[in-house]
Amino acid sequence: MENLEVFLKVAKESALIGGLVLKEHFGRLSQDDIKEKFEKDVVSIVDRISEERIRKYIKSNFPHHHVVGEEEGGEDKGEYVWYIDPLDGTKNYIAGFPIFGVSVGLTYRKEPIVGAVYLPYFDALYWALKGGGAYKNGKRVQVSKRRQVRQFFVAYGFPSRAKRDLNIYWRVFRDLFDKVGAMRRPGAAAVDLCFVAEGVFDGLVEFELNPWDVCAGTIIVQEAGGRVYLTKGLSKATDVIAGTPDAYPYIENAVKFSLEGL
Repeated sequence: MENLEVFLKVAKESALIGGLVLKEHFGRLSQDDIKEKFEKDVVSIVDRISEERIRKYIKSNFPHHHVVGEEEGGEDKGEYVWYIDPLDGTKNYIAGFPIFGVSVGLTYRKEPIVGAVYLPYFDALYWALKGGGAYKNGKRVQVSKRRQVRQFFVAYGFPSRAKRDLNIYWRVFRDLFDKVGAMRRPGAAAVDLCFVAEGVFDGLVEFELNPWDVCAGTIIVQEAGGRVYLTKGLSKATDVIAGTPDAYPYIENAVKFSLEGL
């Protein structure tokens, strides 16, 4: 494996490059700048510009690495694969809700080794590298130490175009909501994972995600002392369970009770 610090530098800079695009256009999009990809799934000109610039920058530094992005796709074969979400939380962004970000993660032989997530509205840059800890704007972050279920603050998310029976998701929500202190659905998985890493959320469960949604956030949570499980690994339609050492087992059990095949 090559120098992780070099990879981290490019990941952080890539996230900031995408973030500049998001800042420039936030609150300024017209309807002509927004297209519907599928039913209830939209893409904006900002998603495309951000990904183009990030791809170009990564390739200029590592021409032999593979890059997979939400908008342009790509091959996930090879030792080194970058996963880009150029605008995590597109609907939030379009609506003016400030929970959105840029996610850039690198895997080595399918394992996340470097990740950076930038939240432009808050000017917050989260990053981590394998074995090196997790940070927010240069300050070390760690998962929360809350231990009682009735105190847990949990993020929850499911897709707009769910492929499963929605009753499964309602059951998971009900079982968690009935016992934990509070639940939220911010609508941006990479951001939610960073909030777990810094101790805002104690855990999360989100369904039918893609590798670019979770690659960077996974290593950030892990390096902050948390646990992450992807039901299908870094592949499409994967579910993610994450949390502190105390919250994770409770959330995992609640999900297993309702979700077949976990």
